[in-house]
Amino acid sequence: MSILKDLNLEIREAVDAEKELYPHSYAALIRNMQEATLVTDLPVNTASTLLSYAETVGFKFESGSFILRLYQIFGK
Repeated sequence: MSILKDLNLEIREAVDAEKELYPHSYAALIRNMQEATLVTDLPVNTASTLLSYAETVGFKFESGSFILRLYQIFGK
């Protein structure tokens, strides 16, 4: 079961908005999320990129911890 469906909608829209500009990066992000069943299954690079998108859209984090922030953008 993929974690892609759990990604925060605003972050997903930000990722999708750059699909045409960065098709290979977009495909890798989506593939990594589709292959992951747990947040901890994501490669560090993918996790960092997703957190950058979250910061770009103004996502409000409850923690400064990398892993807890990652869980939060997936609604966990």
